[in-house]
Amino acid sequence: MYTDRAALYDAIYHWKDYAGEAAQVRALLHDAGLADGARLLEVACGTGAYLAPLSAWFDVAGCDLNEGMLAVARAKLPTTALWSVDMCELVVPEPYDAVVCLFSSVGYLLDEARLRRACVAMAAAVRTGGTVIVEPWIPAEAYAVGRPSMQTYTSPDLHLARACVAERRGDVAVMPMHWLVVPRDGPVERFVDVHELWFCPPETMRAALHDAGLDVTFNPSGLGNGRGLWVGRLR
Repeated sequence: MYTDRAALYDAIYHWKDYAGEAAQVRALLHDAGLADGARLLEVACGTGAYLAPLSAWFDVAGCDLNEGMLAVARAKLPTTALWSVDMCELVVPEPYDAVVCLFSSVGYLLDEARLRRACVAMAAAVRTGGTVIVEPWIPAEAYAVGRPSMQTYTSPDLHLARACVAERRGDVAVMPMHWLVVPRDGPVERFVDVHELWFCPPETMRAALHDAGLDVTFNPSGLGNGRGLWVGRLR
């Protein structure tokens, strides 16, 4: 999904209101004292679906682990600084006013050691007094093992279906996504894309952000999807 099939990502998430959620992030940054025009870095920016609307208000940059996703982002944001890096290894030449990490990207870190490394890296990428916003993965009690789900996309040249039955392994959500890709003139393609995300306890997330140098609060409303948001200010 994130590598050689990154071009399918925006299509299967066509329903997601990135622009509306970006506006909510803007409001949170305003509440934190950041004005429009501030320098903002999105960690795990993917295809730039958040960065594109955020660029209307902020001086944006983005990084992601996967070059396939960044290739899609570069087509949307040809003049924006975008580079490939593991979020645990992030280093920037000059601190930003804000760093955001959205859509539960930190859930893919899978353990506390990597989470702490990522939090230290994100805190180091923001100036003193700057803001870090992290959207966590859903709480374990909100995840239903055995729940079926399916998303579809239809256009004149491409039909997509992605189906999953939720699984769990200990404190990790396991989601085998079964894809059916039907392009104009074929051939039809089928593949399975497995996602694994860690149910990080809230106290573990709070401690990791705090120990990285951030004064943090949890906003349970978040972006309205049940995940909430951690909002931190660098001490």
